[in-house]
Amino acid sequence: MEHGVDDTSLNSATNKSVQHHLVTPAFEHVAFPVALGFVAGFVDIYGFMGLFGLLPAHVTGNLIFIAVDIARQQYNLIMKIAALPIFAASVAISAWLIGTLSARRRHPFLPMVLLQAAVLGLSLIAGLLMPAATSPDDATVAVVGSTMLFAMAVQNTMMRLILNNLPPTTIMTGNITHMVAEGVRLAAGFGAAATPAEASMLARRAHRIGLALVSFTAGAIVGGLVQLHVGYIGLLAPIAALLILIPIGRNEMRAAAKF
Repeated sequence: MEHGVDDTSLNSATNKSVQHHLVTPAFEHVAFPVALGFVAGFVDIYGFMGLFGLLPAHVTGNLIFIAVDIARQQYNLIMKIAALPIFAASVAISAWLIGTLSARRRHPFLPMVLLQAAVLGLSLIAGLLMPAATSPDDATVAVVGSTMLFAMAVQNTMMRLILNNLPPTTIMTGNITHMVAEGVRLAAGFGAAATPAEASMLARRAHRIGLALVSFTAGAIVGGLVQLHVGYIGLLAPIAALLILIPIGRNEMRAAAKF
């Protein structure tokens, strides 16, 4: 989900709400944009190649493929049409869980990462147990696609409500636009000169955006190869990437609690 013009105020209000209940770590470790970018790229290309063009991460991209299918007079559109409401409902569930955990003085990061990994595990199990998908709207595509959509909704909601100091890991166009536009502004000297603190912040964000972009691309390449040559068992790769974040996130929360 792409960030809009009101992201700053919304993220600030969210941070204040969470901080009212518990200490919020900065989650500065490079593993977060790297692992989550990899997961997004992997799952998106895996769904596209294995589920007849369904995009679990770039959900609005499914609207383009609806138009393409209609233009080609191909009308197996149920899952592509259903993708957006399934994703939206999954975001609502994820946001409710994050809010509930925070209200109970439990930081939501670790439970939500575990939830995303578990839902991807369901995608893996369903893919192995159900018949091979034969059409865009068959039962296998519906079940595997819905669980993948849920998993990516969890990640998008975490990026919005928990990891909002990091660049988005599923929508790369916004990241590239931000990095290039800010680079041009600074290089050309438009507007007020950046303070050292602002310059440092922009450099740090550019570094994170670069990491997310490279890891998303790597995840897409690996995901495509895995889908072709390994099959559903290959979904263990994004699950492992998520599980790697658990000890790192726990360490960051412990460090934040000391201050």
